[in-house]
Amino acid sequence: MNTLRPSLDMELITKILEIKPKYITTTAFLNLLLEDAYNARCKNEKNMALYIHKDNKFENKKLDNKSLDKELERKEQKEKINKKEKQEKNIPDDLLHFQTLIDDFWKVKKGSKSIQAWKLQITEYRKFIDKYGEQVLRDQLEAGILAGTWKGLKMSHYEEQLKRVKRFDKEPEKEVIHPAQRVVQFDEMGNLI
Repeated sequence: MNTLRPSLDMELITKILEIKPKYITTTAFLNLLLEDAYNARCKNEKNMALYIHKDNKFENKKLDNKSLDKELERKEQKEKINKKEKQEKNIPDDLLHFQTLIDDFWKVKKGSKSIQAWKLQITEYRKFIDKYGEQVLRDQLEAGILAGTWKGLKMSHYEEQLKRVKRFDKEPEKEVIHPAQRVVQFDEMGNLI
């Protein structure tokens, strides 16, 4: 069990010690009070995550109306931009069955995530399907997700890798034997064959 030693106000500790039963340790009583307060807060707040993670910038700072308006305007602009990007990054109908793989790859990929990069990737996905089939695209997306460091899928990179692999798949050519390496054979009598 991990423990934390927070600093507490001495007046608060004094008040708590006055109501603490004698048969409970101070630590146990403080834990009990904290748990009761937490449970009460959870019952009052329907979504505790909103309470914990709510934006306290406006509560902590005394902002005048102008700066408050500017802050709200910036948030609205960010939301509009995010909404616009989501709309423009729709997966075409012919690639919908790859949606989860494409989304997962897009989340982990490095490099640009602009709308132009999105359009170029969609074009590359279609090139893979046209030339090598859907299974190769699926394999490439999965490899990109696993690597997590790819900047994108490109047909040229895939073909370059294929050339490297095929280079080692060739059977070795018959080597020309130097006369000094010739195997000498003798018959039963010891004569040179």
